Amino acid sequence: MINKYKSIIESKYNEYDEDVRFDRMSQKFEYLTTMRYIQKYAKKGCKILEIGAGTGRYSIALAKMGYKVTAVELVEKNLQVLQKNAKGVDNLVSMQGDCLDLSMLKDNTFDIVLCLGPMYHLFNKKDKNRAIAESIRVCKPEGVLMFAYLSHASIVWGYGVRKGNLSALAYGINKDGSIKDIPEEIFNSFYTEDFAKQFEKTNTKFLKQVATDGLAPTMREYIDEKMSEKDYNLLLNWHFATCERVDQLGYSSHLLYICKKL
Repeated sequence: MINKYKSIIESKYNEYDEDVRFDRMSQKFEYLTTMRYIQKYAKKGCKILEIGAGTGRYSIALAKMGYKVTAVELVEKNLQVLQKNAKGVDNLVSMQGDCLDLSMLKDNTFDIVLCLGPMYHLFNKKDKNRAIAESIRVCKPEGVLMFAYLSHASIVWGYGVRKGNLSALAYGINKDGSIKDIPEEIFNSFYTEDFAKQFEKTNTKFLKQVATDGLAPTMREYIDEKMSEKDYNLLLNWHFATCERVDQLGYSSHLLYICKKL
């Protein structure tokens, strides 16, 4: 089973330099927070799978820490950059693959499964359920899974308000404020409770949800251009202290759903 929207996804990432995505101070919030939680659950010598590994920012860093990492990436351009960046890095195996079909990987193989990009680009219930099921299948019992996703607020504030596209976005906003799944718009989004509902009939136990970047992307010009290093570190530490709070989840651009396989 292959993502039928592969060409749309590839067109986006062929035009975009994914390798520099976490270089901005504002964007590092997501990376630093996600790594913080991966390291909370990663034990020495554990096997980690990253599905939708992009150019390998997480996978390469984790392999350098000594974990045994397998990186799967759909987009050929991103995979080539990942493999170039990973030269000389031990403990890392990379391959092209689709989150909807991980048949090249055996059941119950990995201690931690990271799905940090694919849920952004799935546009129907069947595909979303399939990606979740495949991630769970390859995870060991008692293993931890982490799924990144976008909030509806991130689309409205980040794309609509900050970029001046609110009028153009209006056709895709439902009466309840959620954003419709529109493949041509590349990214999809969720309410936190709707994302969690996808796991109700799976053999997993919910652990926590995390606001990985809060309002940092929306405030990126101020953070990147005007904020002092001292204030940045103060804000980052406050973010770490509050990122699991319910009142922080609703407006965060990126979120992380963490569960355990039973």
